[in-house]
Amino acid sequence: MTDHFAPEAVEPRAALVPAAELQRRIVRLQEVLREQDLDAALLQQNADLYYYAGTVQQSYLYVPAEGRPTLFVRKVVARARRESALGVVVALASVRDLPAEIEDRYGSLPARLGLELDVLPVLRFRRLEDLFPEAAFEDVGRAVVRHRAVKSAWEIERIGAAARVADEVSRLLPELLEEGLTEVEFAGRVEAEARRLGHEGFIRMRGFNQEMFYGQLLTGLSGCVPSYLDTPLAGAGLSPSVAQGPSFRRIGRGEPVVFDFVPVRDGYMADFTRMYSLGPLDAELLRAHDAALRVQEAATVAARPGTPCSVVWDAAREAAAEAGLAAHFMGHGVGQVPYVGHGVGIELDELPVLTGSRLALEPGMVFALEPKFVLPGIGAIGVENTWVVTGDGVERLTLAPDVVTVVH
Repeated sequence: MTDHFAPEAVEPRAALVPAAELQRRIVRLQEVLREQDLDAALLQQNADLYYYAGTVQQSYLYVPAEGRPTLFVRKVVARARRESALGVVVALASVRDLPAEIEDRYGSLPARLGLELDVLPVLRFRRLEDLFPEAAFEDVGRAVVRHRAVKSAWEIERIGAAARVADEVSRLLPELLEEGLTEVEFAGRVEAEARRLGHEGFIRMRGFNQEMFYGQLLTGLSGCVPSYLDTPLAGAGLSPSVAQGPSFRRIGRGEPVVFDFVPVRDGYMADFTRMYSLGPLDAELLRAHDAALRVQEAATVAARPGTPCSVVWDAAREAAAEAGLAAHFMGHGVGQVPYVGHGVGIELDELPVLTGSRLALEPGMVFALEPKFVLPGIGAIGVENTWVVTGDGVERLTLAPDVVTVVH
């Protein structure tokens, strides 16, 4: 039977963002607009469009401080109407028409307009200055990021679905690991299984020039190679144009295999690391893995609603220092990073960041906790799980056992 799948159709198994979710998010944004004495916000970045409109079709989301928002779509309006439960989704022939469309629908143009100034390219900003010459522009990007830090039950379900992909791929991984494979061959096998399970294959990050493909699958000394990415592990990659991830290095026996994986389902991601090896690992690496588990325990005990991120970070550092591994914690030398965890959701670098921040944890926040150690000349080792803050502590979403799996 022929599958007549129209170009503007939606994958039947996709979980569309419900109208009630979008409404709740819009109401919270409108509260901020009124607090900042802004007439409206105009959102354009894909992650924010998905959060507030449920679609990433090429659009401008206009959110007035009072009243119904409108999604003005350049391309493709038919898909946007199927994907978004926002309610008011209209075609926009040209961005030049945007001021007239706004004035026609809302009766006037905004005098004070909020933009995602944390991510908006300068050329797009200059274009908006030309289109709205009388408007004063203010940043709403930081408020958007802060809103997205606290997840709803629906969002936590999506992150849980991503976590289940990580758990299942980790279960399959020993069958895919063979001595003599290159890292990138091994990564290809793993990525194929992830795709089969519904991994969307695209990892969003808000930070400038922060990029990643699936995660890091590193073996042996590859785990000791630092790079530009704001992560404790990077790897050599296939060329200087990427400078991270797996390489053509061949996998040998008795060396650590780091499976640092970011599964994505319905736009939401988890983060996850497990360790493998072909044959037994060096005792020093196993001691470091035990230390990573103790760091995880100390950090999760400290993580409570109302607790500043800095308290969790201090607990993690103290546990690493007690193990005698402070110099190797979260990287080594120039590769060290000053955090032990980060928020996850639509983007990989969301709040909260478990560093010296005074930001307090709140129920509904979701973060990846990733205590890792880099031992120069030997390799890298650690563990990573995704956690949600509850009313009285934290609950783990990635459930695969925290063990080093030895493949014989």
